[in-house]
Amino acid sequence: MDSKEIAGVVESVSNEKDLPKEKVFEALEFALAVATKNFLEKGDILVRVHIDTKTCDYKAYRRWLVVEDKQISKPLVEITLSAAKFDDPTKEVGDYVEEEIDLEEAKTKKSGFDRIAAQTAKNVIVQKLRDAEKERIINSFKDKVGHMVQGTVKKKSRDSIVLDLSSSRQRGMNAEAVMTRDNWLKNDNLSMNQRVRAVLLPFNERSGQLSVSRTTNEFLIELIKNEVPEVNDGFVEIRAVARDAGNRSKIAVLSKDKRIDAVGACVGMRKTRINAILEELSGENIDIVLWDADPVRYVFNAMAPAKIEKVSINEENHVMDLSVTAENKPYAIGKSGVNVRLASKLTGWNINVYSNEEFDQKLNGHNAEIEKIFMEKLNIDEEFAEVLVREGFETLDTIAYVDPSELTAIDGIDEDIANALQESAKAAVESINNEAKDLLDVEGVDIAIATSLIEKQIKTKDDLAELATDELMDICGVSKEKAGDIILAARTACHWFDEE
Repeated sequence: MDSKEIAGVVESVSNEKDLPKEKVFEALEFALAVATKNFLEKGDILVRVHIDTKTCDYKAYRRWLVVEDKQISKPLVEITLSAAKFDDPTKEVGDYVEEEIDLEEAKTKKSGFDRIAAQTAKNVIVQKLRDAEKERIINSFKDKVGHMVQGTVKKKSRDSIVLDLSSSRQRGMNAEAVMTRDNWLKNDNLSMNQRVRAVLLPFNERSGQLSVSRTTNEFLIELIKNEVPEVNDGFVEIRAVARDAGNRSKIAVLSKDKRIDAVGACVGMRKTRINAILEELSGENIDIVLWDADPVRYVFNAMAPAKIEKVSINEENHVMDLSVTAENKPYAIGKSGVNVRLASKLTGWNINVYSNEEFDQKLNGHNAEIEKIFMEKLNIDEEFAEVLVREGFETLDTIAYVDPSELTAIDGIDEDIANALQESAKAAVESINNEAKDLLDVEGVDIAIATSLIEKQIKTKDDLAELATDELMDICGVSKEKAGDIILAARTACHWFDEE
């Protein structure tokens, strides 16, 4: 290739692909180096080519890597340090020694060299252009991960859709993103050439393959930011999102400005803002609820549109039992349990929904179990046990280690009775600790759970490991998730899953 041909290739490729000329020169230098090496047929040697970017003339150099005197293993590409220093005392290990290659032979057999150079250059430039384009795509999109992108449907198949993310501002860039079936909404009916919005997922920079999704929480958040300036500007904060993509979502918001109604800002006048979001989500329902620092009020808000009558809280197991009217129960639970499930996810509380009648029965049964334990372990009568439960004492621990003033504040309990009660409770706790030592070694098991288990003659981790999830829930009143975790921990501790 002569200087005119090189200049022509650089100009045309740079303009067509919108690549810097330096990148094209770099690709050509590599291609000519490979072509020169192949043409010379001197084995696996090192060749470097330098193109003068002004004149487009080039020179080729054979190279040797400088290595320690006794470490040379590839004579064709390595030279000892002492030999390198003979001609140039400044050379050090890791430097290169170069010798210009006389290209006169190539010039006299120009057609053969040109044919090899042209074919090699073609292959190398194609690969270099791919690498350069991949690098451009990565640099252009790496800061957009988790944010909204927009593209046109370019290809469709049963399991994936390819979006063309190229834009007029990115001339020559062939940026494509794949959206797999689990990343588009069930009601999406996307057609060829349709403009589609999605959120960019984290991608592998090595492969450069972009992926997008319409089912993530981030996509919903980005839609809200686009439609609600108060959220985008930071006056309204999105505190939590729980989403069943394509079906229903719950979003907890909080205003940082007392003058702004957080829920109203997201809904918009005449529901214009929320309707725009619903249209983009192909009919997915959205509940905008107010976040609250009080967990009870927060859960009540999250359960909308259901109206909650009563609540029972188990803070230790992070469980809330809610009471609703029989007529309101289907709305509280939601179709296939979606309302209570999303409310639980949004708030972080395990939520159980009962009718008023079921709630009272459960509460009475739970209180009766506690009263029975108090009567047996503290040697008190039923009336006294009822008083303690009514005042909020649910475990022996709380009685044993509470400030005595909280006990003496109860009618009928003086300082002497309070001290005697706490001594009995401490003795009971110590006794249970000794009796339930094996159970308490299981992660998730506390005194209250251990006491309930012992009452049912379940005294070792092996006994516990034999239980089913439902059995543990009935015995201890814990959530299904908590029961499952405890049983799994017990079985692990009993080496159920060890390989033989």
